[in-house]
Amino acid sequence: MVEHEETSQNDELVALREDETRCLRILAACRRFAVNLGGDSGYYATLAQNEEVLLDAFWQVVKAHQDPTGAYDQLFAQRTQRAGLTPTDVQRLKARLQWWLTAQDEEEE
Repeated sequence: MVEHEETSQNDELVALREDETRCLRILAACRRFAVNLGGDSGYYATLAQNEEVLLDAFWQVVKAHQDPTGAYDQLFAQRTQRAGLTPTDVQRLKARLQWWLTAQDEEEE
């Protein structure tokens, strides 16, 4: 059962990676959130519900472009740039994502 779930999730990530329009739409939606992360409260601000949704969508796009060989790193970089995200914005989102995932893991324990 777990293997089937992993295959299904992997298929969904491949489909997302292959859907450039969808990836760009998600990444562009994260732009304002990334800018807000650079503000006074930064990473430690409480997430609004819509920000959790954005962060989860960003996480899906990141996972869709992850590969042990780095095969999709350039594609991810191009897409973030086309969506209007700077490298600093991407780093802010990834840092906030890591903080969020860690907080979720702690809640589950």
